[in-house]
Amino acid sequence: MRSNVLIYLFVIVFFISCKPSTQIQTGTADIIPNPDQLVKGEGTFEINKHTTVTVEDEAQATIAKQFFKKFKTVSGWEPEVVVGDKGDIKLITDGTLQEEAYTLEVMPKTITIKASSGAGFFYALQSLKQLLPVSFYGNTLQPNVVWGIPSVRIKDQPAFGWRGYMLDVSRHFFDKEKVKEVLDFMAESKLNRFHWHLADDQGWRLEIKSYPKLTEVGAWRVDYNTTDENISFWFGRPKQKPGEKATYGGFYTQEDVKEIIAYAKERFIEVIPEIDMPGHAQATIAAYPEIGCVNAEPFVATGGVVKNNTYNPGKEETFVFAQKMLDEVMNLFPYKYVHIGGDECNKEQWRKDPDAQRRMREEGLKDEHELQSYFIKRIEKIINAKGKVMIGWDEILEGGLAPNATVMSWRGESGGIQSAKMGHEVIMTPNKYCYIDLKQGQDDLEPNLGYSQLLLSKAYSYKVVPDELTEEEGKLIKGVQANMWTESISDWGKLTYMTFPRLYAVAETGWTAYENKNWDDFTRRLTTQFKRLDVQKVRYAVSAFSPWIEHTAKDKEIAISMKTEVNGLDIRYTLDGSEPTLASKLYEGPFSIHETRTINARAFLKDTPVGSRSELSFPVHKAVGLHATVTGLEKLTDLNYARLSNSDTNWVSFTNGLDATLEFGKPTQVKGVKVNALRWTISGVYGPETIEVYGSEDGKAFIKLGVQDQMTESHTQGRNKLHYTIDFNPVEVRFLKIKGKEVNPIPEGHHAAGRRATIKIDEVQVY
Repeated sequence: MRSNVLIYLFVIVFFISCKPSTQIQTGTADIIPNPDQLVKGEGTFEINKHTTVTVEDEAQATIAKQFFKKFKTVSGWEPEVVVGDKGDIKLITDGTLQEEAYTLEVMPKTITIKASSGAGFFYALQSLKQLLPVSFYGNTLQPNVVWGIPSVRIKDQPAFGWRGYMLDVSRHFFDKEKVKEVLDFMAESKLNRFHWHLADDQGWRLEIKSYPKLTEVGAWRVDYNTTDENISFWFGRPKQKPGEKATYGGFYTQEDVKEIIAYAKERFIEVIPEIDMPGHAQATIAAYPEIGCVNAEPFVATGGVVKNNTYNPGKEETFVFAQKMLDEVMNLFPYKYVHIGGDECNKEQWRKDPDAQRRMREEGLKDEHELQSYFIKRIEKIINAKGKVMIGWDEILEGGLAPNATVMSWRGESGGIQSAKMGHEVIMTPNKYCYIDLKQGQDDLEPNLGYSQLLLSKAYSYKVVPDELTEEEGKLIKGVQANMWTESISDWGKLTYMTFPRLYAVAETGWTAYENKNWDDFTRRLTTQFKRLDVQKVRYAVSAFSPWIEHTAKDKEIAISMKTEVNGLDIRYTLDGSEPTLASKLYEGPFSIHETRTINARAFLKDTPVGSRSELSFPVHKAVGLHATVTGLEKLTDLNYARLSNSDTNWVSFTNGLDATLEFGKPTQVKGVKVNALRWTISGVYGPETIEVYGSEDGKAFIKLGVQDQMTESHTQGRNKLHYTIDFNPVEVRFLKIKGKEVNPIPEGHHAAGRRATIKIDEVQVY
C-alpha cells in the first residue's frame, strides 16, 4: 500500500514538473502620442486565457474583438468578449466625454474604459496596446505568457480634429495591401485622416469607368528607376521615347477603393482623395490630350520637372471631363472632403494657348493667376453641388480664393494664416515641419532619400496654431498633417524609414496639447517604440540618436566637433576606423587632427549603444594650403570638405569647364590626385565627363600625368557625389593643373536641356 502511495506521489510530481511554467511579461507606460493626463499606479493587471471583456452592445463588441484577436496570434488564445457588465475588462459609455476622448483605468483586478463614441473606445485600446509588453507586437506564438499591464489612470483627448498622413502613390505605386498597412500604423498613432494623393504627372491611380484611358494610359510609365539609395535618381530622367512600352505603375479598381475605405472605417480613419488639377496633370493629359494645352505631350511623365502638364481652362470639354470624373470620385468616397491640389500650376502654357487666352478675354481676367482662380471656382461648384467641401494647397489663394474652400498650407504658414483671417478652414502642413520625405540627419550620413532637411526635433517643435491669429481665427485651424511624397520612395522599406519616427512627432503634435509636449520625454518614449518596431521588423531611422561629425579647417588643422539631436547621450569615438565601444574615448568637446583620420562615433544611453555608427574620413594631403593661380580657388586645398548638399559653400563652381592650377612653391613628388564632384542634376550640376591632371616645373610647359574618364557616369541623372582617382608614376612638379570637361549640352529630356552644365568640386587631394 505504501509503495502505491509513493508511486502516485511520484507521478504527480513528474507531471507538475513537466507542466510548462507560465511567464509574466509586463509593459511600460510609454505611450505615443502622449496622453493628456497619465498617472501611474501600483501593481499590474494580468491578461490570461481566462480574462473576459464585457461591452454594452454589438458596436462596442466589434471594436473590442478587432483588438483582442491579436492575442490569438501571440498566445494561441484570446479573451472572450461578451455583452454584459461583470468582465475583467469593461467598456462603458460616458456621454460627458468629447467625441474622440476616453478614460482608461488599469487596476490590478480590473480595466475600465469609458468613451462617448466608437472612436474613443478605439483610441483607448490603442493606448492599452502600448501598455502591453513589446513582444506583443510580434508574431511569435508564446502560449505560456501572461500579459502584464502596469496600473495607470489615463484621461485623454485630442488637441485637433484633423490628424493626417498623406501618401503619394503617383510617383511610386503601393498596392492595396500596403495601403492597409499605412492605415494600421496611422491607427496606432491615433491619426484619423488618410490623404490619398491619387493623380499627378507620373501616374493616375484610380479606376474611372467613364474615362477608361485614365488607367489604360495614365497609370503606366516608362521607368528609369534604380534601387541604389546613393544616387537618388528622379529629377532629370529622360522622357519616354516613341515605341517604348510603358510598364511601370498600377492602379486601384473601384472595388479596391471600397475595400480600403471599409478597412479605414474600422479604424476610424476618413479617406480624402486628391486629384491634382489644373497643374501636376501630365498623366491625365497623356490619357486625354484634348483637355490639355498647346504642346501637350502623349506620355506619362517619368519624373522630375514637367512643363506641359496642365488642364486647359479655356475649353468647355475640360469642365465636362472634370464633372464626370469628379462625380465618380465623390460617389466612391463617402466623406466630406475632396482635395483638388491646385499647386505649382505651370501657367506658361496658358500664356501660349489660344483657348486659354480667349477665356481670359471673355471673362475679363487680368492675368493667368485669375484664370487659375476661375478654374478652381468652377471646380468647387462641381464639388459643392454634391454636398462636399473642396480642399486645395495654398496656391488656390492666387487670383482669389474659392468661396467655400478649405486651404492646406504647405509653403510655410502664411497661406494658412491668410486663409484663417479670411474665415476659411485650414489644415497646417508646412514643409519645414511636416514633409517627412526630406532628409532627417547629417547629409553624408543618411540614405540619399528626399531632398532638403527636416530633423525629428524640428518636426516635434511645431506649434500648429500661429501666434498671429486671434482666438476665433485659431479655431479655424482644423489640425496638422504629415506628407509623404514618394519621388525617392520606391519601396516599402524606404517609406517606413522616412515615416518613422517623424510620424510620431507629427502625431503627438496633432493629439497632445502644445504645452504638454516635451522633447526629452518624447525621445525617452521613442526608445520603447523602436523596440516595438524591431519586433515587427520595420525599417526606421535612428538619425536623432546618431552622432553628427562636423569639421572646420584652418592652417592645416581640422577641428572636429560632434553632437546628437537627442539630449543626454554620451558619444564615444575612435580615430583608427574601429568600432566605438564603451571603452573608447568619451567625446568631451572639440578636438583637432593634423593627419588623415577616419572618425567613427557612436552614442550611448546609460552604457547602451543607441542610434547608428557615424563614420567620416578626413584626408590631410600634400596640397593643403597651396597657392591657387586664380583668386577664389584656395578653397580647393583648405581641407573643408563639402557635404552632399548643393547649398554647401565649400563646393567650388566652374561654369565653363574645370580648370584649376595649384602651385607648390618648390619641387614636390606626387603620384596621384583625388577629386570629389557633386552631381545635383535638377540644378544643372553634373560631374565632369573626364578629369585630366597635368604637371609642370615652371607653370608654363605642362605634361599630361593621368586621366579618368567617367563620361557614362557623368551623364546619369541624380543627386550624389562622384569620386575621381587619377594615379600616375611618381614625378616631381612645382605646378599641378586639374582640367575637367563639363557635360555640354545637358541631355534632352532634362528641364534645362541644351544648357552647359556646372561643375562643382570640393577639394583636390594630392598624394
